[in-house]
Amino acid sequence: VLAFAGEEQAPVTLEDDSEVLGLLRHESNVPRIEEAASVYKVAATEMMAAQDPTAIKRDLMKKVITIQQERFYGCLSLPFSLMFFIIYSVAVIMHEEITPVFMIESSLRGYLSDGADDISDIAGVWDWLEGSLVPNIFVQSDLQDVPYPNKTMWSRVLTYNQITGPLVIEQLRSTREYCNGGEGISGDMYCFDQSSRSKETFGKQLNLTIANPEPGVYAGGEPTLEERRNYYESSFKVKVEADERRLARTARPEWDSKLPSGSAKDDRFVAAIYPNTPLDLISEHLSYLKAKEWLDAQTKYLKFQTLLINAELGRPRLEQFVFSLSFSRAGGIWSTIRVNTIFLTAFASVSSIIVDAIFCILLFVIVLQEVKAIANAVKKKKLKKYIKSLWFLLEVVIICAGVGIAAGYWYQNLLREGIVDSYKAVVDAQIQDLPADTNEQGVELAEKAESMRVFTSYFRLFTGLYSLVLMVRFFTAFGAQPRLAVVTKTLEVAAYDIIHVLVVLAPTWLAYALAGCFIFGRRMEEFATLDASIGYCFKLMIEGEYDWPYYSEELYWTCLVWMWSFMLLLNVIMLNMVLAIILDVYGTIRAASGQSETVWVTLWQMMIQLRRCRRWVPTAKLLEALPSMPQSIRREDVLAQFPGMCDEQLNILMNLCFFQVSMDEVAASEGSQAMKMALCCKLSMDQVNETVKQLHEGTMETTGLEQSPGSTWVEGLANEMAVQNHMMVNLQWKLQQVEWQWKAMQSVHGEAPRFQDVQPVEDSGSSAPVL
Repeated sequence: VLAFAGEEQAPVTLEDDSEVLGLLRHESNVPRIEEAASVYKVAATEMMAAQDPTAIKRDLMKKVITIQQERFYGCLSLPFSLMFFIIYSVAVIMHEEITPVFMIESSLRGYLSDGADDISDIAGVWDWLEGSLVPNIFVQSDLQDVPYPNKTMWSRVLTYNQITGPLVIEQLRSTREYCNGGEGISGDMYCFDQSSRSKETFGKQLNLTIANPEPGVYAGGEPTLEERRNYYESSFKVKVEADERRLARTARPEWDSKLPSGSAKDDRFVAAIYPNTPLDLISEHLSYLKAKEWLDAQTKYLKFQTLLINAELGRPRLEQFVFSLSFSRAGGIWSTIRVNTIFLTAFASVSSIIVDAIFCILLFVIVLQEVKAIANAVKKKKLKKYIKSLWFLLEVVIICAGVGIAAGYWYQNLLREGIVDSYKAVVDAQIQDLPADTNEQGVELAEKAESMRVFTSYFRLFTGLYSLVLMVRFFTAFGAQPRLAVVTKTLEVAAYDIIHVLVVLAPTWLAYALAGCFIFGRRMEEFATLDASIGYCFKLMIEGEYDWPYYSEELYWTCLVWMWSFMLLLNVIMLNMVLAIILDVYGTIRAASGQSETVWVTLWQMMIQLRRCRRWVPTAKLLEALPSMPQSIRREDVLAQFPGMCDEQLNILMNLCFFQVSMDEVAASEGSQAMKMALCCKLSMDQVNETVKQLHEGTMETTGLEQSPGSTWVEGLANEMAVQNHMMVNLQWKLQQVEWQWKAMQSVHGEAPRFQDVQPVEDSGSSAPVL
């Protein structure tokens, strides 16, 4: 039996391809098998590589290296963004001096507007002017009512603020005409259209007595009686030489379209009261204006404006006080108070100049970075894609706005120079003690100060919005760090759902605002206009607080339905829906991020990279060497490719790769993704089973399928499988013969034969013993 088993067998060959075709059934199935084999070969390789816990797929390592590169440069941009934001903030604070400005403006606003809340008609205007404003501004005696011997101490407000130039009182007037053009029910009444403007000389025709000017009142000259009368009468004639300028807003922004206002060019009526004028002459001047009815039914807009110099808190500054009154044709007077600070010098100290220079340098660095990025995009032929990116648009806005801010401060300095020139002329006139009857210097200074105020009000808004743009740059830098990116990604993803909620919220909110305007607008100022109602409804929705007795004074049940439904629908449901969207998105993104590295871990890795910069392999070299490395990369493969790589970099790289593998596995095995993968596998297996069945039965449709030129290896594989099949049949036959021989031996020697007494026989042809 053993001798038979040791016989050499001739190799099995196939005379023809009949058995190969019997295995494959149809030649047209060869391309299908080849395609399936190529796909499953890759899958099998990945499955075998996954069994090795020390191996990392090449594509995964490339992904991790790319992410690390973006993260490193993104985190490096964060300190630069922070420094740029801090430098900008310091520069603006040093220019604006917010805290000292608030201290001065709040004090002047409260002191000079004392008693203004009681103004309700023209008589109240005169009472406030004579009883409050003039005594508070034109102070000419000390606390013991002892007159100051020198005019340099006159007109100091709150001790440290010196009046500079006159108190300018100007008004706009409307025309007097028959209502509706003299037609209709009210055609016999006079109306004063607030949209019209009158330039006609006015005033009662009274021959009022004016005291003869006393000698010695003014050191700079003695006015005549005729000059004084002309000075008083000039207030009843339009001031035609006025420059274009803006007037004050009304008490609430939403009343702008309802009350008299506008830009005055050549229709202002101006009265100027100078600080070097004694109080008895000021009283005489005001009495003259009051007696001739300088304020009457045609007055639609009245403004009091004065300038005060303060040099106690660092830079000398002019404080512009403006008190505006709008005479509503519905009756009543609406007031607005503004105080604005105008610095007479551009910089507080040398440090302010240095900070501005650093800001300009950093802005120039951003410009160079963008130019370099554009050049790289052109080199890689990705310019169009880069220009459409959010980062490029953000950088363009930052650069353009930064240049605009620098240009704004330059233009502000030009306006400041004109104000300084006019201020010097006013101060010279006050030092010379020129008579108020012939002095016109202060009016020009007030006009330039108003132009400066208009520009600075918009410019301050622009500088404030620029800080919000820089905040967006922070968000972009935060996206490079995994844990910080959770917050920014939450805002980004949730924004789409929030916008859809706002689409539903907006008409609901508008409907309630409109209903509130109809229900409460006739008796409540908060709902008197539609824009005011919209703003107040937003306040109610956010705060959720309201004064129920105040609302329910009238129409109790209507107010109850409106208020309760508003609170339930907008405050309780809509706002909580927005919060629920944010929390849901945050939970999903936080779960997807897993145990990602924290901020301090990222900072520690950056410090290690900076400390080991000499031995740290650049990312470009790693990406360049990856194609020449094995499909499954191990620690030894990386060291073989880069012998000089430090252990810290290698440990960080491998740990990040292993973490990415675990995150991919978790993402693939959790939630709906796992169900989708299982369903996909089930469908694929069903399709494979059906295909194999058709191949076996020979029912596969072969229409349109042709054998590809590169499919010869499949035929060779089928040939080898047929040869192996023949060999297995022969081996099976031999094993069957051995089994028969063994049973024959058992029948002769028994079921348990022993061969201890059998001596081995030497074979002459072989050194091995045989039985």
